[in-house]
Amino acid sequence: MAGLILGIVGGTGPESTIDYYRSIIATWRRRRPDGSFPRVIVDSVDGGRVIQQLGAGEYEAVGRAFGEALEELAKAGCRRALIASNAGHLAVEHIDPPSRIELIHIVDETRAAAVIAGHRRLGIIGTRFVMQSGLFLDRFDPVGIEIVTPGPEEQDTVHGIYLGELVEGVIRDESRERLVAVLASMRDRDGIDGVILAGTELALILTEPTYAGLPILNTARIHVDAAVDWLLGAS
Repeated sequence: MAGLILGIVGGTGPESTIDYYRSIIATWRRRRPDGSFPRVIVDSVDGGRVIQQLGAGEYEAVGRAFGEALEELAKAGCRRALIASNAGHLAVEHIDPPSRIELIHIVDETRAAAVIAGHRRLGIIGTRFVMQSGLFLDRFDPVGIEIVTPGPEEQDTVHGIYLGELVEGVIRDESRERLVAVLASMRDRDGIDGVILAGTELALILTEPTYAGLPILNTARIHVDAAVDWLLGAS
């Protein structure tokens, strides 16, 4: 469809927002190799403040920040939008004012991909406040897919790498190895059949389709694919 404009609420955090834009362009080029580019507008919120508010469970404050960004995107002509953050979706029900443009929900799109792939028992890694929430559990349980979280010490490892390194744009091989070790432990202990990267910055360090012999559900890439589907009129 001509004239479609996609909005992105970014900044939570900046590194993954940049990756989102690059991924949208790369995906568009693969699927429409005619030299054209999609219309995309990014409204970047104060990610530092939003992450603090998410960690404190202040979802109404986050909802107001997202509501303001979505209003600006709507005024700019966007008809659909992404919130480029898994944790940000904890505040979707609190967006104020209610969005005038349709959101492409990262968890719903990931659930659809998991169903198509035939998963039944998925591990999840992300920030502690995502891993300890019902964000994925509540949406995956109705379709018969179990969500398994890491143990407390493993959650500390993932959360520390996420906020201490990845959000700052720091990518370390040794941190990748520690994350893969968590996945291997979950594979052996919990019998998971795949892993959800429930944090968009994790796509910056875990870039392969499998780790520890487990298929990876990269939520950021799934989100981007859904956005390009819409931009190309395939949805």
